[in-house]
Parts: sequence; structure tokens; C-alpha cells
Amino acid sequence: MTALLAVFAVGVSGLASADSIENVYTCKLKDGVEMEAVQAANSKWLKFVNEKVEGGGITSSVGTAVVGNQEVFLFIDSYPSLSSWAATAELLDSDAGDEVDGLFEDLTECSENRLWKLENTK
Repeated sequence: MTALLAVFAVGVSGLASADSIENVYTCKLKDGVEMEAVQAANSKWLKFVNEKVEGGGITSSVGTAVVGNQEVFLFIDSYPSLSSWAATAELLDSDAGDEVDGLFEDLTECSENRLWKLENTK
């Protein structure tokens, strides 16, 4: 019975951790910049944070509009937990993080940022 309860507890905790934290930036390309340069910078950023933040598991996407305002795009950074997001924010606020975070300065201008908690619908 104890083993059955332990398996059940692990399964329920796995469901609870299925929620994610999404950091979403609304941005525009600076004049003369191609999306490929943004993707390359984002790839370097992603590799850096996953190497430095304990546990990694951070993903990042660049979203472009199919319909609607095609002048803006989104960075969507997904974190497995709020503590993972906080560790990343602290890292990017350090001297080591300034360099990698600065990769975007000449490429993009971001006007909005929201931190979302997504909960799976059951």
C-alpha cells in the first residue's frame, strides 16, 4: 500500500509541475536587421542560460505573425518553474549575463514584456 501511495504521489507531483512559466517579449526588428540574425543571437542566449542555470530545461521561440501586424514578433522563453525564471533573471543581471543579453541591443527594440504562468486545462 505504501508503494502504491508513493507512485500516486509522484504522478500527482508530475502533473503539478507540468505548468510552465512563459516570458513573452513583443519586439520589432531594427532597420536593416534580418530575422536570421535574431535567431542566431537567440540561439547563443539559449545555450548560455541552459549551461548556467541549474537544471536547464529552458526553451525559447521566436514567433512571427501569419495574419495581422507583421511588423512585430515575439520572443517566448519557457521555464520549467518560477525559480528557474528567477535564476535566469539573476544570471542576466550579472556581469557574465550582460554580454549575452547585449546580443540583442543592435538587433531588436522590445516594447512590452509579460511573465505568464500557463496552467494546463484538465
